[in-house]
Amino acid sequence: MSGLTTSTKNGIARVQFNRPDVLNALSPTVLSNVIDTCAEIGEDEAIRVVVFEGAGNNFSSGADLPEFHKGLVSDPLPTADLGRRAAEAIADLPQIAVAAIRGHCVGGALVLAAACDIRIAADDSRFFIPELDAGIPLAWGGMAHMVRLVGPSLAADLVLTCRPFGPDEALQAGFISRVVPAADFADEVAALAETIARKPALALRLTKQQLGEIRKGTFDARLDAKALLSSLADQEAKSMSDEYIAKLTR
Repeated sequence: MSGLTTSTKNGIARVQFNRPDVLNALSPTVLSNVIDTCAEIGEDEAIRVVVFEGAGNNFSSGADLPEFHKGLVSDPLPTADLGRRAAEAIADLPQIAVAAIRGHCVGGALVLAAACDIRIAADDSRFFIPELDAGIPLAWGGMAHMVRLVGPSLAADLVLTCRPFGPDEALQAGFISRVVPAADFADEVAALAETIARKPALALRLTKQQLGEIRKGTFDARLDAKALLSSLADQEAKSMSDEYIAKLTR
């Protein structure tokens, strides 16, 4: 797919924004491909983890404004809504989604990262939300994601000032879960994905369902008992449970 590269191995799918000549900027074509790719991955029960990353040393510089301006002239509303649809496609994946962030993570790219379940960043990562400086509001559902992750006060600060912020502030704010030296980043991302992918498939899907319902405000803890029982009846989960108990009793 144009501007997007995908690969799958051992239950892990890697989706790479692959336009390094423009810092992996997100064109309408790339976003359309993200939507289609997520639909395909979502149907593959062998995949347990999806890693979103950028080619080279950058996650993404955000929306490709020149390309978007073309689409906004010819097909305005569908073009303007592509980013929201892409972010929701990522959030709605039944698999665990991980954003692996290096270098620039700007504007719309930050929104796509926010739609993931886990965000891990290299110590060379740089974040900012420049939309208001470009004369537009933060779109693609980005404000809701930011408020959910960092709270309304800091979200307003970052969006209204358009100020850059680094990985340490992103970690302190709760936007990312860990900061990793750039030299170790690829290994750390691989280890994280492999650790998650070794968990029972049903338990992972049930956990992702819980996360999605919490985001949407529809979570009902009364359903946890049924989820627990269905997981305990699953052969893979039961085997792992038996192994875990055996280790505790040695």
